[in-house]
Amino acid sequence: MQEPTLDFEKLLSQLDKRSLNSALFNIAHSYARAGDMARSAVFDTKDADFFAPAIMCKSFSIELLLKFFIAIAHPGVQTKADLDSLGVNLHGHLYSKLYDRISPLYQKKIADSFTTIVGQTTDEPAFRKALMDIGDEPFVFWRYIYEKSGTCNLDIALLEKVLHALGKAAENERKRIESRSP
Repeated sequence: MQEPTLDFEKLLSQLDKRSLNSALFNIAHSYARAGDMARSAVFDTKDADFFAPAIMCKSFSIELLLKFFIAIAHPGVQTKADLDSLGVNLHGHLYSKLYDRISPLYQKKIADSFTTIVGQTTDEPAFRKALMDIGDEPFVFWRYIYEKSGTCNLDIALLEKVLHALGKAAENERKRIESRSP
């Protein structure tokens, strides 16, 4: 493997500080893009082994977006330590537990976003079911796919729709938050 040509320490020290919700959103977006690149590699190289990293990256992106919605419910929080001091827990990979920690207001906004994407009215419990239909912790499952025997399946289209809905809802919330900032 080739050594990186960038001095990452120097690069990171020059970046502006950002809030926790901004970091969660941006990193989730980056994982989604990495998933897109891995999925493209399946077809470009005719190598199906790229599906596992594609699914893993997109699944982790979903997890980070769920955590984003937990974090933004606490205005003024800038760091994970701030959330910790409020007793808010971002740990875990289970979609069901993360989704259940999201405020009802944001659950509704996520479900509305999913409605727009799938073209079918979706309420909060139906969106939670969609999360469960792709698996309660696909990030962990697909990260360790080499340990499984037999064929493993996942509804890729549903994974993409759930990710898109969370991403659009998160993007809308970021815009709303930024428009209130001085």
